[in-house]
Amino acid sequence: MLPLLQFLFPVAILKLLNKIEIRDEAGLFFARHWGMMAFVVGGLLVYASGHPEARLPIISAALIEKAALVLLIALNWNKPFGKGFAVTLLFDGACCVIYGLYLAGVA
Repeated sequence: MLPLLQFLFPVAILKLLNKIEIRDEAGLFFARHWGMMAFVVGGLLVYASGHPEARLPIISAALIEKAALVLLIALNWNKPFGKGFAVTLLFDGACCVIYGLYLAGVA
């Protein structure tokens, strides 16, 4: 539910969870969009848990999205806002491993 909260309350959630402050309209626009997009991907993953025929495309899309986010965080780690995404880096990195193992038929 946290991404939905970021959509609804981007200033408070980004400050609380990522220790960053965004005040400009464009930054808030993209923070809200990212919150909704992450919420929708999470909802699709929940949907896929009960619909095996939908798992491959949904998990593949989630893997691509999370891998891109992990890469962006890693590339920006030394910037002032980068360290605020440590929990996101760990969680989404672990999700990438789990999704990759599932898609490879290991999990």
